[in-house]
Amino acid sequence: MKILIRQLCAVALVAPALAPAFAQDSALEKRVDALEGENAELRRRFDLLAAEREDDGLAGVFTDFGARAPGHGPAASKVFGVDHGVSIGGYGEAIYQNYAGDKISTADFLRAVLYFGYRFDEDWIFNSEIEFEHASTGSNGEASVEFAYLDHRVSDDTSIRGGLLLVPMGFLNELHEPTTYLAATRPEVESRIIPSTWREMGFGVIGDAGPFEYRAFAVTGFDASGYSDAGLRGGRQKGSKSKAEDIAVVGRLDYVDIPGVTVGASAYFGDAGQDGAGLGATQTTIFEVHGEVRSGGLWARGLYTMAEVDDVMELNAASGAGLLESVGEELRGGYVECGYDIWSLVDSESHASVSPFFRFETIDTQAAVPAGFTADAMNDTDILTIGINVMPIDQVVLKLDFQDFEHTEDRVNLSVGYTF
Repeated sequence: MKILIRQLCAVALVAPALAPAFAQDSALEKRVDALEGENAELRRRFDLLAAEREDDGLAGVFTDFGARAPGHGPAASKVFGVDHGVSIGGYGEAIYQNYAGDKISTADFLRAVLYFGYRFDEDWIFNSEIEFEHASTGSNGEASVEFAYLDHRVSDDTSIRGGLLLVPMGFLNELHEPTTYLAATRPEVESRIIPSTWREMGFGVIGDAGPFEYRAFAVTGFDASGYSDAGLRGGRQKGSKSKAEDIAVVGRLDYVDIPGVTVGASAYFGDAGQDGAGLGATQTTIFEVHGEVRSGGLWARGLYTMAEVDDVMELNAASGAGLLESVGEELRGGYVECGYDIWSLVDSESHASVSPFFRFETIDTQAAVPAGFTADAMNDTDILTIGINVMPIDQVVLKLDFQDFEHTEDRVNLSVGYTF
């Protein structure tokens, strides 16, 4: 008992001395808690500021794909989905080609493309495509502006467009991103008669009218001195110091009221002589009809085109064309292409696709020639393409196909493409 009393007395004597220390510890804990609270609030505010800066910076530039604008692929349409400011997109593709016979196999980074767009406000948009071909700007490659234009919206359904424009004919001239067609190579018909990629300086109107989409432009005409027995491709002026003595008109109308279905036609008309020495007016007319169905796993399209060129006798004389080298007074061609996504039968919710396909095309760039000249049988040909198109995601595609050419070497093509 005495021992307990002595311990209590000792505690009573020491407690006053320890009290300040306990008080200090308590105050320190409160200060630490307060600092931790302040740090948490600072971190919250910093995160909010960083998010705001990101929205104002590149995050708003590299936007996701939205609805595709008429006459544009998915990546080229991105500027139409932003509220204001810059948008950036692009695509690219590489190909390996193995030829039958003695022709050397090749591997080529065909093109790397960047889209730069800017939305000034609700009514004004700038859009452009810059392309680098064949991984070089030297003798084998080219850096070029594929299109660059201003759009001004005059109503909800109508806009005026001016600048370097894609001529709105066929499928591939406007929709040439690698995810927008099945095969590793573009159809010959849409290279030699409709000379994709085909762009000219001009202006015009685009819009909707009920179930139809339309585009109508006045553009600089062809330069006929570039025509050949193989087609019209060499007549493109590409907006590079274009001769503008002759102006052409082109119009397109598509019925788009049924989801997944497009049916339409386009026509081009204009002189191409460009006041060249010894050339006549060289009036050039191109007409084409096209249709496409995308439903479930089915992807099918078809196109037929024909062209007429006047004053070919004068054109041949000016170029010194030989017996088999006449420019065609008439050119004709068409193709059908069909693929089916068999992966959709396995997983209907997947974004991936595996599509076996075929494409058959026929082309004759000398369907008619002037008297005194003979059509070269090499320019009347059929091509069969059979292959598979694999898209592991919407923006990446792998293609493998075999092409059977009637007159030239058969080949196997392997390509990879991307869009962003």
